[in-house]
Formats: sequence, C-alpha cells, structure tokens
Amino acid sequence: MIINKPEPFESGTDGAAPQQWYGKATLDGTRGPWATAPIGSFYWQKLSATANRLFRRVKAAHATLGARTDDWAEGVGVLTQTVKVSEFTDGGSTSGTFVLTPTLPIGAFAVQTTLLNVVGFAGDTSAVLTVGDGTDVDRYNTGTPSVFATAAAVAMGVPSGTKDHVTAATITLTITSATDFTAVKTEGNGRLTIRIYYLN
Repeated sequence: MIINKPEPFESGTDGAAPQQWYGKATLDGTRGPWATAPIGSFYWQKLSATANRLFRRVKAAHATLGARTDDWAEGVGVLTQTVKVSEFTDGGSTSGTFVLTPTLPIGAFAVQTTLLNVVGFAGDTSAVLTVGDGTDVDRYNTGTPSVFATAAAVAMGVPSGTKDHVTAATITLTITSATDFTAVKTEGNGRLTIRIYYLN
C-alpha cells in the first residue's frame, strides 16, 4: 500500500525494510523522512496534475557528512505531457510554440524523445516539430520529424544538443508549417503526447 507518509517496517534480523510514500514537498535528503529512510526506499513527488518524479534511495548516509540529497537518485525519468494545437501560441508566421509545464531537473542526462498518439497537425501542407529549451530550438531531437499525419508514434531521434543539465531546462515545442501556422491552428484537431526520457 502506498501512502502519503513513510511507514517504517522491520524485517526481522535484516532491520528496517524500504519505505514508499508520496507528497508535493521537494526532496531534501538532509532532513525528515528522506534522511532516515532505509536504502531502497521510494519517494514519489507530485509536481502537477500531469507530472511526477520518482526517487529511490541508493546509498546510506555518509559516515561524517551525514545524510545528503545525493543519497537519492531518479534513475530513468520521463518528462511527459499531452498538448493540443489550440494550446500553441501562434507566432504570426509559419511557426507556433508551446512551453511544457514539467521541466528537466538539474543533473538530468537526456537520452531520447518520442511522440505518442499523434493526431495530425493538418490545415497546411506540412508540419514539422522541434523540441528545444527556448535557446537551442532542437536540443532534444534530430532532424525535422513530421507531425502532419496521424501516427501511433513518431521517432524524434537522439538529442542533437547538450545532453547534460547543469541547470533545470524548460522545454519548448515548435511546430513549423509551410506557409502560415494559423491554418494549422484553425484546423484544430492536432494533438500529441511527448515523452523525454532522461537519466538522473
């Protein structure tokens, strides 16, 4: 059973068993239940209605430095969100943009970007997508993958920009059509689910 506070359990001669709990608080390995949770424990952090992060304690407290936040790791993380064409901002020319709600955290190493359940961004003659960080427009993909047609999945290629994150990254989707993004937005049916897989 998963609850919103840790419950300690003893496992006989083996000592305390790993715990699992969820909450909205940012993980701080130096205090509270994060500092005392046994190795192997899990903490789900709820970021929003559409995003969460899963942490696992991977090492014990340091002998002299004590409990630390880097006692915990995310392993394989997934940043994901579903977006409709009506949510994009029309740039007034060929492109429209959307900024995702979840961000990639400090320390993340981007591995792969994929799209699922694409309903074609039609209305013009083409629609290509790049996934960037607001500065590097295609940091998280390679090439110009099309989202013009409906597809169960679209391969975005490996990240073409810097994979390491020394600061948190805000993700920007940019869809570019052949002549005017307004035609794509007016058509109104386009939507996609993006997933960025990362190590942390």
